[in-house]
Amino acid sequence: MRNRVPDPRGRGRWRRRLPALALVKAVVAALAVIPIGLGAAPQAHADSAVTVPGPKVWIPATKTYGQAGSVTVSQTTNLTNQVLQVSWSGFTPTVYLGSNAPAPTAQPLSTHILYAVRIYQCRGTDPSVTDCYGSTLYGGDPTKGFEQPPRPTRTETPEWPTNQVIAATGPDGSGTASVEVWSSKESATLGCDATHPCSLVVEPNYGGDPLDLYQVLDGKADCEFHDLDTDPDGYTAADGIMVPGNQNWKTGNRTSEQCAWQHKTVIPLSFAPTADSCAASNQAFGAAGLEMANRAMQQWRAGLCLGDSPMTVGYVPAGGEPQARAAFLGGSSTTEIALTARPDASPPPRPYVYAPLATTGISVTYLIDDPNTGRQIRDMKLNARLVAKLLTQSYASPGSNIPSVAGNPTCLFTDPEFKQLNPETAANGIHWPTSCGGTLTIYPGVPGGTTDFTHQLTSWFAADPDASRFLDGEPDPWGMHVDSFYLKPKFAGYPAEAFQAQDFSGPAQGSAGVDFQHWKQYEWNPSIDGLGRVTRNLMQYQPNCQQPNAESDGSHKPCPAQIPGVRSLLAIMDTAQAKAFSLPEASLLNPAGSFVSPGTAGFQSAVADMPTDAATGVQQLPYGAPDTAFSRDQRAYPLTTVQYAMVPTGGLPAEKAASISRFLKTVTTDGQTYGFAPGQLAQGYLALTGAQRQQAQEAVEHVAAQDGKLPGNQTAPPAGGEPGTPESGNGSSGSGGTGEGTTPVSGSGGTTADGNSGGTGFGSSGGLSGSGSTGSGSTGTGSTGTGTAGGAAAPGGAKPGASAAPSGNAIAAAPVGTPVPDRPGTARLLLPVALIAGLVLLVGGPAALFLGGTPAGAKALAGARAQWSRLRRK
Repeated sequence: MRNRVPDPRGRGRWRRRLPALALVKAVVAALAVIPIGLGAAPQAHADSAVTVPGPKVWIPATKTYGQAGSVTVSQTTNLTNQVLQVSWSGFTPTVYLGSNAPAPTAQPLSTHILYAVRIYQCRGTDPSVTDCYGSTLYGGDPTKGFEQPPRPTRTETPEWPTNQVIAATGPDGSGTASVEVWSSKESATLGCDATHPCSLVVEPNYGGDPLDLYQVLDGKADCEFHDLDTDPDGYTAADGIMVPGNQNWKTGNRTSEQCAWQHKTVIPLSFAPTADSCAASNQAFGAAGLEMANRAMQQWRAGLCLGDSPMTVGYVPAGGEPQARAAFLGGSSTTEIALTARPDASPPPRPYVYAPLATTGISVTYLIDDPNTGRQIRDMKLNARLVAKLLTQSYASPGSNIPSVAGNPTCLFTDPEFKQLNPETAANGIHWPTSCGGTLTIYPGVPGGTTDFTHQLTSWFAADPDASRFLDGEPDPWGMHVDSFYLKPKFAGYPAEAFQAQDFSGPAQGSAGVDFQHWKQYEWNPSIDGLGRVTRNLMQYQPNCQQPNAESDGSHKPCPAQIPGVRSLLAIMDTAQAKAFSLPEASLLNPAGSFVSPGTAGFQSAVADMPTDAATGVQQLPYGAPDTAFSRDQRAYPLTTVQYAMVPTGGLPAEKAASISRFLKTVTTDGQTYGFAPGQLAQGYLALTGAQRQQAQEAVEHVAAQDGKLPGNQTAPPAGGEPGTPESGNGSSGSGGTGEGTTPVSGSGGTTADGNSGGTGFGSSGGLSGSGSTGSGSTGTGSTGTGTAGGAAAPGGAKPGASAAPSGNAIAAAPVGTPVPDRPGTARLLLPVALIAGLVLLVGGPAALFLGGTPAGAKALAGARAQWSRLRRK
């Protein structure tokens, strides 16, 4: 072995390289603290897509079968009530009877469209036709198969209109469809749950004679006889062969689906356990409010009750957040935590704090079909003014002259503003509907009760300059005006906590049985059953209007459901519902001038822009505030919502406090992992940021300790003294910061009675003061100004600041009560600093290594030093 003699230059060389290495270390350290992301929990791998062999393709030209196709389902495990994407290839193309031209869509029971594909949800993993919801014999005797008479009326769809889908196969043999699947909660007759698996059946109709139409086989089916497949008198390859009443001439049995059933493909499905699957037990505590959080809560509740140490959490999502907050603050025994998106503005009547749970959004969803092709449109842009028009009944009724909306377009799709944002071009191939839903204008489905959802939605468009002027009566650039019944003082105006139709007017004339004089009242009916009903109506293609013609008892039926291929429906719901049902979501114009769709990226940007209210610790978007990070952020989704739990920090028995703190700890740690399984974070939500997790953890500690902590920087009024005085125990008042312009000026509060320093205050334009986190051990020192303790008035015109926080860990909240010019502050400054440092490293690092580590570099460095010495001597 050869020994290497140590190089005597080595130690000196590395010593000379130390400045460059130090620079590298410094830059790496700087990069380590930059908030690169929002700290989302790791994504759980929940991919359970399955591809299985399909039936052999039928070739009509040769009347033979070819190779087998394939079927793919996007998810097959941990299912809930949601929509699955089903795709297939190697199937017979769907065509029109007679012309054989490609049919882009298929219609149920059509007699002029051939080779359509039916998709069912069925009981079990080896279903018969009697197990498939909406089939010709659902609910019949499984031992008899097709040889049984027709089922009584509506027994094939006993609970809901069918979730069966009729779809078309393209000229290339491929097709796709969105299929809603139901758990046992939606359909008891299907009964799909964690212990009762179900399946999807994909069934192309390749013809054959299931009815012995020529009456030559004594009523027996002949599925290999295809002469009548394309015959106008037979159309056995059309879905219309399965129309009710089309029975076997000999037996009277409903055998019409028998031939198509032979080509079915079965894909097993398994459903996730739910909280309803848990063993009956007394609930640990009850929660209420925030239907937007329902999907997350259901998965969290299931995880808790099915875990190693089961815990049952009661939850009532409906009823409205104002009511939930009031019940919680009033000490309700059934609402022991309240879920909310808005903080309560009143002085705390009991000790509690806000704990962030997750972030989601509000989505404008739609089911709109291209009238030329029948295909669903999946790209739409909206701004605040268009949404305001929809939610003020401002479109004219087709064929009616109603003064309140006279001269306005008849619906969204004929509005010039909508057309400008969503042009029909050769490139996009889109054509928007022109019928506007028939005799009544179609308005979006929305919840009808008092909710934070409605308040945020209306706050957004009411704060938009263009929408605000429209709501105040100024026509848009094309001359459209707001419905006159939504003008003040007739209408209190937006924002509002609830949607209520204001216009009940109509044309002057009337006729027997048709209420023309109140025509507008039938157009729009916000759902009193909440977001669940809004979603259900959309999934069933049900407009939220009523028929103006009265029934014999004076009632008005709902408008009829629309048919796929000619739909023009809108609904506004939470993003979690929209994602679960794979609904198209409109891109919304944000204050920075960009159209952003709801999703992870848009939510992340919006959360980073949100100021935190110092008084509560709650984050909300600063609608209408000028020159904020949000107003400049082109990536932020404008209807992003952080969801909170109001949790008690005093007055609870130890067992109850332990249960609530355990719930909070679980859902804000393990429950932040994305996935479909119980205990994970459902799709449509954004996991907590690092700062939000810290705030949640501190809330966990406050609940467990029952230490009396109050929201944000609030403190309880002391007994026997005025707030802010030394003898009251809240600390001495400091002098308030004053100032002009926007430069913040900081200061600190006095010493509290327990020896902790008061919170640091921040003045801004007009001398606004605030408060910060608690110090410890000594009196803080002031700078330009000092914060005020206990809400005492600050000199110089400053607004009263909040008092110093009580002893103990304060909830992590930025000390701001109004939107600041740039919420992330120093975090945003770190990035350019790090980039500059990186540039210096890129250029200077190699130079430093060269200068310190080579003979030529050493010589150059010695020359530079000599030159510097001469300059210094001068």
